[in-house]
Amino acid sequence: MLQDLKNYLFSDTTTNTTTTITPTTNQTISNSSIKRDVGDINDYQNANYFNYYRVLEKKYSNLRNNTGLKTISNNDTFKLIDFTIQSEMNNTCIASVWKQKYSNDSSTPVEGVYSIPLAPYSVVSGFTVEYQDKVFIGRIKSKEKAQNQYSDSIASGGQAFLAEKTQDGQFSFRIGNLPPNENVTINLTIISEVCPHLTSLQNCFHRFLFPNGSFNFQFNLNIKLTLPIKNIELLDYPNRQITFKENTENKEATLSLSSNNGIEQDIVCIVEPENDIEKPQSIIEYSKKNDTYAVSVNFTPSFNHLSSDDVNQKSEFIFLIDCSGSMSGEPIKKAKRALEIIIRSLNENCKFNIYCFGSSFTKAFESSKIYNDETLEHISNYVQNIDANLGGTELLPPVRDILSTTSDFEYPRQLFILTDGEISERDNLINYVATESNNTRIFTYGIGNSVDRELVIGLSKACKGYYEMIKDNSNFEEQVMKLVSIAFEPTLSNISIDWGTELQIEQGPTKIRPLYSGETLVVYALLKDNNIPQSTVQVSLNGNGPTGTKLKFPITLDFSKSIDYENSSVHTLAAFNIIKDLEEIERKGNHSNNRERIEELGKTYGLVTKYTSYIVIATSEQVTEESMKTINIIPPPITATPTLSTIEESELNTMHLSTSNMLLRSCAIDSLCDRSEMLLESSAKFERQKLSKKASPFSFSKISSFFSSPSKSSPVTSSSNSSSRGCIIDSGEIISEEKRNSNSSNNNNNNNNNNNNNNNKNNNSINNNNNSNSDGLLKLIKLQKANGSWSSPFNEFKIDLSKKPSNIDNDDIWITLIIINKILHDYPNQQSQYDLVIQKASKWVKQQLARLNIQNEYDSLLSTSKLYI
Repeated sequence: MLQDLKNYLFSDTTTNTTTTITPTTNQTISNSSIKRDVGDINDYQNANYFNYYRVLEKKYSNLRNNTGLKTISNNDTFKLIDFTIQSEMNNTCIASVWKQKYSNDSSTPVEGVYSIPLAPYSVVSGFTVEYQDKVFIGRIKSKEKAQNQYSDSIASGGQAFLAEKTQDGQFSFRIGNLPPNENVTINLTIISEVCPHLTSLQNCFHRFLFPNGSFNFQFNLNIKLTLPIKNIELLDYPNRQITFKENTENKEATLSLSSNNGIEQDIVCIVEPENDIEKPQSIIEYSKKNDTYAVSVNFTPSFNHLSSDDVNQKSEFIFLIDCSGSMSGEPIKKAKRALEIIIRSLNENCKFNIYCFGSSFTKAFESSKIYNDETLEHISNYVQNIDANLGGTELLPPVRDILSTTSDFEYPRQLFILTDGEISERDNLINYVATESNNTRIFTYGIGNSVDRELVIGLSKACKGYYEMIKDNSNFEEQVMKLVSIAFEPTLSNISIDWGTELQIEQGPTKIRPLYSGETLVVYALLKDNNIPQSTVQVSLNGNGPTGTKLKFPITLDFSKSIDYENSSVHTLAAFNIIKDLEEIERKGNHSNNRERIEELGKTYGLVTKYTSYIVIATSEQVTEESMKTINIIPPPITATPTLSTIEESELNTMHLSTSNMLLRSCAIDSLCDRSEMLLESSAKFERQKLSKKASPFSFSKISSFFSSPSKSSPVTSSSNSSSRGCIIDSGEIISEEKRNSNSSNNNNNNNNNNNNNNNKNNNSINNNNNSNSDGLLKLIKLQKANGSWSSPFNEFKIDLSKKPSNIDNDDIWITLIIINKILHDYPNQQSQYDLVIQKASKWVKQQLARLNIQNEYDSLLSTSKLYI
């Protein structure tokens, strides 16, 4: 495969030809210039899949205290006794059956409410409840019908169980009218996508899924892959047992873990298959229950063999620059200089655009334009006029303007966001961009010490990009170019699967995200017609390769080797991904008739969707007549922010308000009073601060997640002072007492920003000579043409064209060679800034030499030209 790619790149065939890749082995071609340290497979907390749990950890550090059925007063009405997980893992799916047994010491009937934080790549496909030696199986029904049946059953004194998917993706269920002193066993079947991270397949059961305290725990995992397994690990649990099954070529193994003391750490299973796999893998699942087939395809290509000269791929680059008042001075100057370097680092295979945002936004082009000399000159003039003069920080409007534009899968869209501030609707923005992760990758830069770190990290993680925190100006350009270089790494784009004419399928996802370096593709399909014409069917995975060629990877589907997984995990995730596509179409308002198909898939495969819920109705032998307690376990996080008036209204309307919620609300109200007094006492100071620094709107988002009903917010500007009452509230976050000192330190750091800025100015004055050199470098870079050359006449310094070798027929080749040497000689410490510029220039020279049939003389010509700088 590797040599095929290189041979094709330098052949005379056109880019319209498709290259069929036949996997080979023992071929290694590498180029360190496009390699980077990608990290450690054990560092799961930096994996993209872990971002959901990372956000939970930031918002709810004490979430485990409320996990499981227990009362707010901790009187152990419900106590978890046993917790077992039986899991089965293949290349793409992991199916887990959870069994949780609770004792019930309540002396009165009780309604329990229990939620689990369900990651966006997981789905509940089975739900049963056991008590009084009876098993009640959940049935999927339309959401309205399920809610009505639940309410009717509770009102008549019967027992009922209702499970739903909340708007934020959590799976929650209510257990109503449980008789006193009756133990309850809850069984959940959870199907999850296996999470690729670097060269491994991973699964994480986060500690937030388990309550604090002691209980009996048993975890058993069966692993069945289509590839040999190189290594299996269960992090932080050395007492685990791992056994490879005999006569399976190391493709199957079992893992087990037992504990009598509950779970303290995340349960992270890491399976590392044999690497250097150069072809897609497939699984065919047959469901006896439905007499249907489903297929999953996964692929993790390796592009490490390609050099920078080989890469000839298309891409769209959009740069979104914070031009609010706080960026004035050195930050905006550095940002403009970085932009000048970046736009010269692009090539003629790119589309590009620049947005500037503040209270409003502007853009260089109405839509992205092809990169050429004309558009480069236009956008360079636009950059020169950029200033920090757009007021506040409103990031959502320009992001919506960018993402609402249909992406061109021929040009994978990569968005770079540079900001030094914070916004009021951070979580809503992050949730929004996550819905567009299939067509856009986001890179973010956080500038200075006051930037909202969660905004910077959250935006990049939501779209599987990267982020960089720029604390000072000394390495500004280097840090900016670090992410731009990642964006140029080899990519497989415009991907599709050709299922041929023999198979009628429904695919999910329908649009396949570009496959960037180090990522794994997973696609599912349900077969509509099970009349398979023959046992073996040839299909192919197609896409635009990083060298500019169209690549075709053949896949053989052998239906004689189909597998009947117990929980139909491939069918379930195929339906789950199809439903996500249909719901996304509805979200964008393109169609309104997808409900019927969503309900059909939900009912067939037991999936909770926006239109379906699980419902169990149990007729009690004795009608429950005593008053019932409601125990709210993990109320789903609420994105809307309550105002003070709605908090008071909620207090009047809530009949069973917990002590904990009362304390939280009291803290919130007290804090608001304190802040109001401070604002009244220092309004003049506040007005001055608004002009010089972006305000940080106070949010109740952390508190409102513990309230019973949401409403729209009325922002209140936060103060750096903390309340001394039962809890501390700072920038919308509930902070425990033990975090007080840490946050005080952070506030002191913020108060010392002026000192830090003065230090930066001193550092800048010390580096005046370096800045002078940088200006000389920038002048040279700005003279480069879009194709990578420097052209005649060149007046920046004298170049003796009479020294041009006779075998070169173009003055621009000689000029470009000399300037390459000039930059390398004069600016050795700034290589990270101009590396892509030099790569583009040298690639252009090599193309010209190839035209003259002297491509092998590049090194000698470069050495010769060095004598004349």
